[in-house]
Order: sequence, then C-alpha cells, then structure tokens
Amino acid sequence: MNGILIPLRRRLQAVRTRAEDGMALVMVLGIAAFLTLIMFAATGFAINQVKQVRDDQDWNAALAAAQAGVDEYISRLNSDGTYWRFGNPSSPYSAGSTLSLPTGTSANAAFTGWQATPGTTTRSWFRYDVNNALFTSQGILKLRSTGKYGSETRTVEVQIRRRGFIDYLYFTDYDTKDPAAYETVVGDDYTPTVAQTNCAKHWYEGRTDAINGTSTGCTTIRFIGSGGVNDVIQGPLHSNDAFYTCGTPSFQGATSTSWNPTTGVRYRKDNSCSGNPVFANAGDPRYAPPLTMPPSNNAIRKEVDPTYADPVGCLYSGPTRIVLNPNGTMNVTSPWTKNGGAAWCNVGNNLPLPANGVIYVQTVPAVADAYTRSTPTTACINSGAGNPLGYPQTNDMTTYGCKAGDVFLEGTLKGQLTIAAENNIVATWHIDYAGGSSGTDLLGLVANNYIEVYHPVRCTSTSGGQCTAGTNLVPTGKSAVFTNTRINAAILSVNHSFRVQNYRWGSSLGTLNVNGAIAQRYRGIVGSGSAGFAKNYVYDARLRYASPPKFLDPIQSAYQPSLWSEISPAYTA
Repeated sequence: MNGILIPLRRRLQAVRTRAEDGMALVMVLGIAAFLTLIMFAATGFAINQVKQVRDDQDWNAALAAAQAGVDEYISRLNSDGTYWRFGNPSSPYSAGSTLSLPTGTSANAAFTGWQATPGTTTRSWFRYDVNNALFTSQGILKLRSTGKYGSETRTVEVQIRRRGFIDYLYFTDYDTKDPAAYETVVGDDYTPTVAQTNCAKHWYEGRTDAINGTSTGCTTIRFIGSGGVNDVIQGPLHSNDAFYTCGTPSFQGATSTSWNPTTGVRYRKDNSCSGNPVFANAGDPRYAPPLTMPPSNNAIRKEVDPTYADPVGCLYSGPTRIVLNPNGTMNVTSPWTKNGGAAWCNVGNNLPLPANGVIYVQTVPAVADAYTRSTPTTACINSGAGNPLGYPQTNDMTTYGCKAGDVFLEGTLKGQLTIAAENNIVATWHIDYAGGSSGTDLLGLVANNYIEVYHPVRCTSTSGGQCTAGTNLVPTGKSAVFTNTRINAAILSVNHSFRVQNYRWGSSLGTLNVNGAIAQRYRGIVGSGSAGFAKNYVYDARLRYASPPKFLDPIQSAYQPSLWSEISPAYTA
C-alpha cells in the first residue's frame, strides 16, 4: 500500500510545485505590468508638465512681446511727433481714424504683420493697430498691440498721450507768489517790477525767498499743516520748483518735483513750523522732468479760425458773459461782438455748444474785424475801470478792462467744452457738471492771464493808495455772498495764477471746492488769515484717460501710456 501511496504523493507534490511556480510567474508578470503602467503614467505626466511649463513660459513671453510693441511704437512717436498720422487704414480697429501707411525710412512692418521683437529669439513677435480718431480733439491715441511667442498670443490696449498738465491735480512752474500781485503795503518786500526781475525764476536758479531767517526776498507760499489749517492734496502733484512745507500737510497722490538735490529730501521746510509733510508714497517727492509752459494759448485761438479748423469753434470779442445750461446749451452776452465770419456762433440764450468744443474770447483788436463792433453797445463805466457787462458792480474795488478778452462764467455744463480767454476767466458763480463727476461732461478753462474766483469787495480802509481792509459784497443779481464755491474744470493759467479776487479782505468765504486739475505759472493765493477760502481740491480721475477739447499740452513733452488693459487676443499665432 505504501508502495502505491509514496509515488502518488510525489506526483501530487510535483504538480503543486509546478502550480506554485506558475502562480509566482503570473504575479511577477502582473507586478511588472503594473510598474510599467506607473512608469508610462509618470513619463506622460512629466511630459505634460514640461509642456505646461513651456506653455506658461510662452504665455508670459507673449505678454512681454505685446508690451515691447507698445514701447517700440511710443519710441517712434517720441522721435517723430507727427508719427500719430501713420497706421493701417484698412484695420477694423482703426475705424474713424485718418491714417496712412508710412513709407521710406518711416516704413513699419508692425502695422500690417508680425515684427520680430528686437534682441530676442525668432520665437518672439509683435504687431499693432492704431486709432487716432480722438487725437486732434483730445490728444489721445489708442494702440492695440499683440504679442506672439511660440503658439501663444496676447493683446493689450493702451491710451497714449503727452505727459501734460491734466495729469496732475496741482501743477506749478514757480512755487512763489506772482510778481504782478506784489503789494508792499501788505508786507511784500518788492514792487511788482523788482519782483519780476528777482522772483520769476526757480529757487534752484538763484531765487532768494524771504523765509527761514532771510530778511528780504520773494514772497513764498507754503503747503500748510499747522495752526488749524491743513492742506490736503487729494491727487497727483508736480512742481517744476522746490516747494516749501510748513508742519504736516498731506499729499495723498503721487508727488514729484524738478528740483533734484544730490542728497536729502526734494522739498524745503519752513523751520518755524513743527512736524513733517505726509506723503502717500515712500520716496516722494520724486524727481520728474519739468513741464514747460507754452507762451500763450494761441494754439486754441487757431481752433476758431477756419484756416486751421474744420469744424470751427466760436469766437467772441471783448468782455463776454457765458452761462452754461444743464440742457447742453449756453447763454452768451458779448456787447463788442457782432455777426460775422465762419466762427460766428451768435449771442443770446439757449445757443448750442460749438461743434468742435472750443470757445475763444479775444481782446477787442485795435482795428475792428468781422466780429467786433466799432463802438460798444453800452458805454464803459467807472472811468475805464469797468466794462459794458456791468463789472465792477457798485462799490466793488476790483477793476476790469473795457475791451479786454475776459470771460465771466457760471452754470452747469452738459457736454465737453474748452473756453479760452486772451485775458482772464472769472468764475462768477458755481460751475457744475450736469452728469456729476462720474459722467462724460468735461470743461477746460485756459486763460493767458488769471483764472479767478469772483469776490467783490468794498474797501473800507486804505494806506498809500492801497486797500488795507474791506467787506464782502453780494454779487449783483444774487441773494448772498459767493461762498463754498464749486468749480468742476481742468484749469490752466498760462502766464499767471489761479486765485481769488481780493483774497485778503472780507470775512471767511468757506471752502473752495475744485474737482479737476489746476495748472499755473505761479502759485495763486485763495485766502489769508480769516479772509478768503480754505481749499478742497480733488483730482478728477477721468482726466487720466480723457481731456477737454483742444486743451493745451506742455512744450516738448514726451508721449506716455495713460491707460493700460489686456483684452482678448486680436490675432492668432
């Protein structure tokens, strides 16, 4: 029996061994297959990761190529101020533009196709389209630049314009009192004639200021933050000069100056005041090149001359009163103006705003032209100290030229308008926008001389022929003194200042509220002691990307982006 069982047991053991060996082989093959799958998966994942990294690199590089296109176009524009005329007129993006393709040395492949990005591999390209439809009216160019890198494309859109006066809430060329406004009776060291010689220069050009122990010098105006008076600049500021601070005034926007000392801060401090100015940005004020004032607003004068403009604006002669109506019209009284010529826009009530958005008021010329009466409709008043509009009012100490190109302005604007005066612009009451500060209404005020807030005063005391005390007067036709004034506008005084008439005299006028931008050759004064106004100046942020019609630019200012955004790709790779 054992002889039979032993061989059988051996056979079963052999079969079991062979089975176990087969199972082991299957397991080994299964593990190998599993590891192979993991290896392929890991390899695929690594390959996908490399591709994703490459795509991310290309995506970022495409944006850099688009920006390179922007920089290249602006470089061309700054090298050739007429380059705004060029572009691809057949591009849909350029609708409404007046463009032509440049030729010869100005030829530019980026207007019609891909241009290799300078200094990079041949994987980086850009192309761009231009729209100049707003350039002649607002000085704004739109540029759409597309960058390509590998298989990725990205597009940016920028608005381009010259660095200008409306980039700042507050701009001054000279941070000192206007030489023409000097009065020795109120403590100024110089007469206007002497001040013109000594003070019409920047401090770093040798001007001597009567401050910090200097016994005699030019009258300096400071940004104040002491004694209950706190200047708060709610927007960007630039001065071509070295400006003074007293105490802790607050500069809440980007602040810059064209004074660039080798060491220390770029502002001067009145040592009699404790505290330091507060700047929103560390390192402010920073250095920025000066903005050069034009000598006059004659460039705007051309906009009412059919030789240069089509459509043409409105031209008026002599003292002109304009009331802006909230329905988009205006009331105009201009006694020296008569019907004549292409720029005649009529006088009277509910007149349409000019087609090109420009009004220019000229001084009555020595030889009567098509717009000027040979004699005024109403005689001048106060022995040459007044005009036929009735300024000055009874008992007002202010004087006016009978034939001067002065604008007397108030009301509510609906639309976009620039008013320029050969002489002064006077805000006789509030100037508002029909659509408020977030609408599309924009006003520019550009005077060769002063832009003023109306403040009639009766002088009650004199010394040496100059007034030393006075009382406020209620403006003719109004029920109260003009207080807490509102002015919504971009303001530019080409040769003098933005100021308040008779700022030293009378009781407090409350707060002067300006929403917009103020640019002036000299610092204007709006209050003194308890007289005049406290300031509340707020930058109209819309001026970063929009401009009143034909507003003046500085001389030889560089072009720069004023608005930047990324949009959907305009072209594929």
